[in-house]
Amino acid sequence: MAYAKLIWSAVLIVAFIAFSVWYGGNGKPISAAEGARLMEQFETIHGAPADGEESFVPNVREMIEKDDGKEFYAVNLERLKPGPEAQAADRTYAGIVMPLLFKRASHPVFVSNRVGLMLGDYGDQVDRVAVVRYRSLRDMIEMASEPAMVEGGSYKFAALEHTEVFVTRPFISFMQIRLLMALFLIVIGFMGWKAIDLMTARRHANA
Repeated sequence: MAYAKLIWSAVLIVAFIAFSVWYGGNGKPISAAEGARLMEQFETIHGAPADGEESFVPNVREMIEKDDGKEFYAVNLERLKPGPEAQAADRTYAGIVMPLLFKRASHPVFVSNRVGLMLGDYGDQVDRVAVVRYRSLRDMIEMASEPAMVEGGSYKFAALEHTEVFVTRPFISFMQIRLLMALFLIVIGFMGWKAIDLMTARRHANA
């Protein structure tokens, strides 16, 4: 029984280490040569920027020059187009972009609709706020270079009247994915130990 529990615990520890490595967030910065290759790939796939994206390429080039390889959060301030067609396009875009995010250990952190205005007036131009975690700038550029994003772009701009996106790196955050995974594995580990105890007790009872 003790040996089975040890093996089970080792499996969960390895799983946590593998997840932590995959989730990343502290990788190697993009070199100038790699950055040029990534941007060339992006421009080859997408061609001329769509309406509202004219600043994307120069802004990302500037980000490459300052890249440190670490995770960051993109804050999206969105004004939605009205009507069921725009809503359908929004759902279609989410169905395209979510798998591309998840396979790179990137994901939404916070998505919320504006329900009021507390201070200032720019908020009147925002319908929705979305914060997305990217494992690295490299992952973001590679995702943007996916052929599926060409299709996704048409749905994105069919759903949005306007969007502003800026990047941040928090110095205070209560969003701890690794901690949540550790707690999940602890629960799974405890359940596994109980299952091992139960199977051992049954073997002894049938002996």
